Amino acid sequence: MRKISLFVLLVMLIGAALPVYGAPEQQEVTLKMGLLPILDVLPFYVAQQAGYFEEEGVNIELIPVSSALERDQLLLAGEIDGMLNDLVSTGIFNQDEAQIVIVAMARRAYEGHPQFRILAAPRSNITIPSDLTGNEIGISENSVIHYITQRILEDAGLNADDLTFRPEPNIPVRFQLLMEGQLKVATLPDPLAQAAIEGGAILIADDTALVDTGFSQSVLSFRKEIVDDNPEAVEAFLRAWMRAAEDINADPDAYRDLWLENTTVPDSVKDTYELPPFPVYEITSEEAWTDTVNWLVEQDIVDHAASYEDSVNATFLADITPEAQPTAESEDAAQDDSGEGGDDLPSY
Repeated sequence: MRKISLFVLLVMLIGAALPVYGAPEQQEVTLKMGLLPILDVLPFYVAQQAGYFEEEGVNIELIPVSSALERDQLLLAGEIDGMLNDLVSTGIFNQDEAQIVIVAMARRAYEGHPQFRILAAPRSNITIPSDLTGNEIGISENSVIHYITQRILEDAGLNADDLTFRPEPNIPVRFQLLMEGQLKVATLPDPLAQAAIEGGAILIADDTALVDTGFSQSVLSFRKEIVDDNPEAVEAFLRAWMRAAEDINADPDAYRDLWLENTTVPDSVKDTYELPPFPVYEITSEEAWTDTVNWLVEQDIVDHAASYEDSVNATFLADITPEAQPTAESEDAAQDDSGEGGDDLPSY
């Protein structure tokens, strides 16, 4: 009897030591993500609300930041592990060595869904791109909005030498100056740009002209050491993000309240702005990256163009992408066919 009891006890102890399988194993690391209050970050909050991070076995802490400068300082100090940013800021970060790595595209321009619009002041006689010669364009200098504005207007037939830029990094101030006519032209991100149009501003051009190039996009980036040391956590994060992006694409208006709670949206468009599709399982192309970093060198913003290989890691998406993954365009088209679905910003 004693032998049987000892045997049973031994079995129980061994069983208690064995791992339990089922839900994905929770990662010990917590990934801290720096988030600006802009539309692009919506999938973070959808994934958090739906419990996707937990289901995928990764700890994610969302850290709100008020400006791109604050976000970048936190990343350099190691106080955040990842962020939503853009190709221009990544090229600046990585000019001397790879400090951050892009792992996915977060948002991009689609037909009917621009990210950036070039606008003329209300009651202006400026109506087409060729009218911009000799007029100052309000932008945030050496930023993605500077780069995209130049590329939009070059696509419209203007030369870089024809363009005159006026630095105004504070977007609400830029908006106000435009609406008051103190700035004749300015580039603004949506949904603020739509609010300006509803207030009388004149649309000159937008980045839907660049859809085929992929130049206009925001991205998901992590510190290089996070990508190197915690690839499982990064992959789990991306699975959760893509699930959230698919949810938004399937029913955008279901997430309007969550969008309004976590981002800065002008009152005039809170009910009318049509939430755009989000890219799923998409990564920055080498063409888009090369064009961006070459522009940085041409503008004397950086001395050296960071390499695509060091700055973009496509292997995470390659590992998790379903074989027959619907694109954001196909989901948007499905909404159109069914008659459903819809269309202080410090980062640009």
